[in-house]
Amino acid sequence: MKFCIFVIGNRLKRFVAAVLCLALVVSLCGCGGKTSDTVKIVETYIDGFSKLYEKGCEYTDSGLQLQADYAYGWAAASVSSMRYCVDCMLYLKGEGKSLEDVVGERMGDWDEIASLSYASPYPWYFEGLVYNIQGENTAAKCCYEKAILNTAFSPEHDEALSVLQVMSVKELKYVKGKLTELEDQIFAAYEPEHTAYPREELGFSDSYLRTLARECLLRDSTDYRGALRHYEAALKVNPFEGDNFVGCALMHLYLGEIDKTFFYVNEGLFVDPKHEGLNHIAAILNGEA
Repeated sequence: MKFCIFVIGNRLKRFVAAVLCLALVVSLCGCGGKTSDTVKIVETYIDGFSKLYEKGCEYTDSGLQLQADYAYGWAAASVSSMRYCVDCMLYLKGEGKSLEDVVGERMGDWDEIASLSYASPYPWYFEGLVYNIQGENTAAKCCYEKAILNTAFSPEHDEALSVLQVMSVKELKYVKGKLTELEDQIFAAYEPEHTAYPREELGFSDSYLRTLARECLLRDSTDYRGALRHYEAALKVNPFEGDNFVGCALMHLYLGEIDKTFFYVNEGLFVDPKHEGLNHIAAILNGEA
């Protein structure tokens, strides 16, 4: 079985940084504080999350399912956490007999929502916002600090989302309508895999997760399953880095799961065709080294 090396025109990771840049928020923050302006700020973010969903559709059409799941998951974690934050605020303002009544059949657990994509900082931020509105300042501060650790979070710009706290019930219901519409679109295209991987403040960093994998092997050089768990988490938060594919490929190789080794090497070469490690594994599997 030979490997085919495909070249993607543009570096995919460059798009990730660009699509998450919500620069329009800066211009909105200077508005006079009218109700319509607060809604516009939130709508700007929803539009940004929608672009990630659209990118997921593009990746799907191109046959890049790992990258599609990344984009869908990022959008889902961000949208669902904002929607759940709005649900909590509606309940705190007297809507519904219980929080569960307001949430309905949608996700209503911070850890479950965050697990859709640890690459997104917004589940931490929105959880902190809910604690803040309840006066639980210590818990809010802890969540905010974890959000800020993520380089995708901009304290300067993302603080604009605090306007959710001053919205009326009518405004919150309007925003929830926008969010649930997008949420339904995302989950119609994307079925997330259940993950038992823990939620932690550095879970967004693939380099950190690779370090955990290496530490796992240092403790037990044959614990390939344990290391694979960390490498898979690293790949989920960054499917544009060849090192993450190498980790998954090697662990499956050591486990004797050759088909999966081929899969990760082929997928990795698709996004990073010049990666030395991936090419070396490909050469070995092809009997060339």
